[in-house]
Amino acid sequence: MPNSELLRAYFEHPKELLLAEVDNIKSPEIRRFTLEILNAADPQFWIAPCSSSGKYHPPEDQGEGGLVRHTIKAVAVAKQDLRRYDFDDHEKDAAISAVLLHDTCKNGIPWGENTNYSHGVIAARWLGEFNLEHPTAKQLIINGVRYHMAPWCEPLEEVERSLLPEGIERVVQNADFFSSRQSMSFLPGVSVYPL
Repeated sequence: MPNSELLRAYFEHPKELLLAEVDNIKSPEIRRFTLEILNAADPQFWIAPCSSSGKYHPPEDQGEGGLVRHTIKAVAVAKQDLRRYDFDDHEKDAAISAVLLHDTCKNGIPWGENTNYSHGVIAARWLGEFNLEHPTAKQLIINGVRYHMAPWCEPLEEVERSLLPEGIERVVQNADFFSSRQSMSFLPGVSVYPL
């Protein structure tokens, strides 16, 4: 896809780009689990800006579909981070699933006007309602989502636990953190030279 078409797709069809990332999950079980949850997500997830205040994310993540663009970027960061670790394919799939699902409850349940800083815990509980026959993979995904906001999550006991992330948890934290930095504006696959 030429640069200008991909750039347009980020702003006109971010949902399709995000769902294409689900197709890259090798495990049929984890792929189905991830897709089921995305399909059950509040409709606001698909159209919300990434930051309800507009202060904490780069400009391309603001406006309609910004949360989905942020998630696509987080997946790109996670893929690079996963290259550095000795995870098996099943663990890599669990990490990508957790990144895809980490902000599905960003404004709480029901979806509110502002970011809920307990959204990792809220989403982890919600994910627990869905079936994944591989219990280890499910727990890896849930923990990745639950602890992704360190050190800014609430309540306090979540902060304490999230400061000592395990492998996949660290990948999800890094993906969320680096993809949300205002000074690191980017869209995966879109070259800035030339625009």
